[in-house]
Order: sequence, then C-alpha cells, then structure tokens
Amino acid sequence: MSDDNVKPDPAEKPEEPKAGNGAAPAADPVAEAAAWKAKADEYLELARRAKADFINYQDRVRRDKADWNRQALEGFVRELLPALDGFALAKFEDPKLLEAVRLLEKEFLRVLAKTGVTPIETAGKTFDPLYHDAVAMDQGGTQLEEVRRGWLFDGKVLRAASVRLVKPKE
Repeated sequence: MSDDNVKPDPAEKPEEPKAGNGAAPAADPVAEAAAWKAKADEYLELARRAKADFINYQDRVRRDKADWNRQALEGFVRELLPALDGFALAKFEDPKLLEAVRLLEKEFLRVLAKTGVTPIETAGKTFDPLYHDAVAMDQGGTQLEEVRRGWLFDGKVLRAASVRLVKPKE
C-alpha cells in the first residue's frame, strides 16, 4: 500500500502550530509572564549598573582632568618663581623705572592670585616650620626677616619662605 491512499483519521486532532521562535507554547501563561518579567528585571538591573558605572567613569575623568590641570599649573608656577624673585631684587636709581617694575610685579601677583597662588606672609609672624625655612639666626632671634619669598598654591606650600630669625628691635 502506498502512503497516498492513507486518509487522515477524523478522530485525531491536527498538530498545534508552533510559536514564532520554533518552541511549543507554554502550558502556563502565568509562568511564561513571570519568566519574561524576570528576564526584563535582569536586563533593567544590568542597564542601571552600566549607567552607574558610566557616571562614575565621568566623575573620575573630571577629577583626573582637574588634577592634571592643577599639576601642570603648579609645575609652570614652580618654573616661574625664580623670575618672580627677581622683582624683589630689582633696584633702580630711576624712580619711574622702579615704579614700572613694581607695577609689573603687582600685576603678576594679581594674575597668580586668581589661580590660587599667593605669597606666604612673613612680616610680623613667628617662625612656623610648615611655612618657613630658617637660613640664618641671630642670637636669641624670634622675629622673621624674609630672605626669599615663599608661595602657597590653593593653601598648600609650593615653596617655603626662606627667613632669618632676628632679635626684636627695642
């Protein structure tokens, strides 16, 4: 007998069509929905972690960039300090020339102050090893006489002031 002559039995049910992905439909729609929700929650958690990681990365890059800029500026100012020391040493017989040099120094100090660079004050101060380097000392000296100006950068000592401890004037 050939298969062409076989007729389907009307008592048999035809096969159920398969779902679009080739899998048989789930017997329990509630279980299928719960599985989809669990998978969606897993992906949502992954997305949240990725977003948090990216925000942390952005913050780290901003901090690193600020640190690099600060280090570059600090290095530049360190190189500039010997030139600034020259202003304090400038002595001219021509008062107009001396005034011009003092105005130029004042302008340099103004620009440096805008970037957080300020001189360390020594006048009327007592010796503090955090801010001062003693290079000479008179017998019983307690007051400071500035030998070389010190500098702060955002409150941090860039270069300590070189000072001489002298006897107070009576």
